[in-house]
Amino acid sequence: MKSLPTLAAIALGLVAAPAAAQQLSANSKAPIDITSDHAEASNSDCVSTWSGNVEALQDNARLRTDVLKLYSTKSARAGGSNNGCGDIDRMEALGSVYYVTPQQRVKGDNAVYQASSDTITVTGDVVAVRGRDVMRGKKMVINVKTGDGQMESDVTGRNKPGRVRGVFYPNDKTDNTQPPAAGQRR
Repeated sequence: MKSLPTLAAIALGLVAAPAAAQQLSANSKAPIDITSDHAEASNSDCVSTWSGNVEALQDNARLRTDVLKLYSTKSARAGGSNNGCGDIDRMEALGSVYYVTPQQRVKGDNAVYQASSDTITVTGDVVAVRGRDVMRGKKMVINVKTGDGQMESDVTGRNKPGRVRGVFYPNDKTDNTQPPAAGQRR
C-alpha cells in the first residue's frame, strides 16, 4: 500500500479496515493482512478491490486468488450523513481461489463469504482436502458457525464423470505396541 498515493492509501484504509471483524482463520482476533499488485477503493460504494496475485493472511490461514473484492455495509457518520463504511458484509474471491489452514485445503474458481448467513460458497472445479480425505464437486457451501456443509454437482446418473465424489480413509486405530490377545495372531 505504500506505493499508492496518500489519498488512495487513506481511502483503502477506510474501506478495508473493518476486515478485522471478519475471519479467515477460525476464532482468530488477529488482523487480516492483504497484499496484491494493485488495489482501489470506492468509499461511496463501500467496496475495495485487490487484484493481481492477491494474498490474504490471518493467523495460520491463507487465501490466494486473482481478485478479492470486499463489500462493506454503509453506515451513518456523525452529523447524519450516510457515507460511512462499516463491517464487511461480503468478500468475493474471483479466479484461482486457494484457501489453506493447517487442517484443510480448498481450491476452486470463485468463492463468496456472506456475513449475513455466515456461509462460504466455493464454485467451479472445487477440491477440498483434509488430511488424506478428498471431496470434489462444482459447488461447496459451508456454514462457518456450525461447520455444516454440502457439495453439489450439475451431473447426475450412475457412472457419469463430474458427479460429487469423496475419497475417505478410515483412521487406523490399530495399536501394534500391545501384544496380541491369547489365541490371536498379528
